[in-house]
Amino acid sequence: MAKCPKCGVKLHIYNVSQFCPKCGVNMRYVDFEENFIREAKIAELTQAVVSMKVRRLKAALIGGKIQIVRLVVMLLPLISLLIPSGSFSLNLPYYSHTVQFSALGLYGTFTNGDLDYIGAMVGSDVFGASFTALRTALFAYVAPAAFAVIVLLASILCFVSIKNMQKIISALSAVGIAATVASVFFFGAFVSKAKDGVILTGKMGFGWLVTVLAFAAVIAINLIIDKKGIKVVYDEGIEERVAVYHEYKAGKVTIDELPQPVVETEATRKIDEEIAKEEAALQDKAQEEAKQ
Repeated sequence: MAKCPKCGVKLHIYNVSQFCPKCGVNMRYVDFEENFIREAKIAELTQAVVSMKVRRLKAALIGGKIQIVRLVVMLLPLISLLIPSGSFSLNLPYYSHTVQFSALGLYGTFTNGDLDYIGAMVGSDVFGASFTALRTALFAYVAPAAFAVIVLLASILCFVSIKNMQKIISALSAVGIAATVASVFFFGAFVSKAKDGVILTGKMGFGWLVTVLAFAAVIAINLIIDKKGIKVVYDEGIEERVAVYHEYKAGKVTIDELPQPVVETEATRKIDEEIAKEEAALQDKAQEEAKQ
């Protein structure tokens, strides 16, 4: 049940007036000035936190030419997966089908039923080894595709840790290179087994080399950024306000203990000067009216 903020009397459902039935105070405006100042302090601190995050985001993504180049380079591993690293063909009496060993070809294999047929043929006494090698190569190809996506996401989230994300992205890209080489090894093993195949044949391509170079480009650009460093420029008072905000959230200080403004800057001093001028002008006007 609600209470009057001044005298504490309990309010009933029929007390619809904004005035307290006991003390008569306007409950809507009790402690209005104190609450207004309190909210202003909280707004000052939270706005500083948001401003810091925005500045870090802009600095990490578009804070310089090299960061803008990274936005383009981070897409290269995914795009390179569209270039076939080879192909395999299914040659049946009434059906012939060639699949490109690429991201699109892999997606088609998983969605059009080819993977089910490959899985069924794994148990064949005659062609089982070739189909087993093909299935292994297909699943191995998922790894570089997954790391290409992970590298893209990590690059987008590079503002999370401006100092460490470049190293993390480079490490992920290095693993992506290893995964690409491993997938090529498994596909090469399949091509060797299916070289003289009747219903299953394979052929190597060059797409894997483009993928390796794409991951290498991501590593290079991030190492350059890591060596150069990312400089984040904050407005005056932002870092101090964020530090106070963390103390406030940790319970080390209360909002009522903080001054208003919480951190004085050149901008707040100008505002105070303008307010003082307005107050002085109003006082002069009131004195002139009183004389009249």
